[in-house]
Amino acid sequence: MSEFEHGNLSPWGYIIDAETLPDLITTTDFSKFTNGKFGTTDTRIAACIPSASASIRNYCGWHIAPSLSCGMLYNVKDLRDAFVGCDLLIQLPATYVTNVEKVVLGAKWNPDAEDWDGEIITDEDRIDFGMGDGLVRVFDVAPQDRRSKIFIKYTAGYADTAIPLVKEIAANRVTRALTDSYGVNSETAGGVSISYASTASRGSTGLSDDTREVLSTYKVRGVF
Repeated sequence: MSEFEHGNLSPWGYIIDAETLPDLITTTDFSKFTNGKFGTTDTRIAACIPSASASIRNYCGWHIAPSLSCGMLYNVKDLRDAFVGCDLLIQLPATYVTNVEKVVLGAKWNPDAEDWDGEIITDEDRIDFGMGDGLVRVFDVAPQDRRSKIFIKYTAGYADTAIPLVKEIAANRVTRALTDSYGVNSETAGGVSISYASTASRGSTGLSDDTREVLSTYKVRGVF
């Protein structure tokens, strides 16, 4: 693996060691959550799963699952409030960080080595991170040129394709898409009028307020 080529930049602003991301649920997962209600031949299921997965990830501000090697590049000028005494405090874009492999101060991309040059810190005694909140503290960091960059290589994301709660929400979004009356807000027939609570604008991508509340646990700090 090269040291994260820029082409691997994710939609959430960090680099990931994956060409594509798997969906948060499979068609088999969906069938289990819905007890096979929609059968196995409905082509709409496979079509809706990617957008449901993307909507959850976009709301939370990171990939959530699976566990991936990731990289984040920071401009020092944007980290003015991150220096606490001699330490550097950085919020990684993840709520489940399992490892911080290295921090590169004064990072410059070396295309020949496919690596980041600079002052490389790997000593565990100098790097402390919160697994549940993605907060990284680097101890004893000398003052940095505000024009320089800092690169952090870390591992984040749940080892399973997704935790059961997130899978259930994704299945719920797909179910909503399959049962929505697309493009119709109300119908009148034989003197009976019916109004639909959800609209085509939601489909598998819209998230209700209660769903957002449940997902808030997995939402990256600073994402609104």
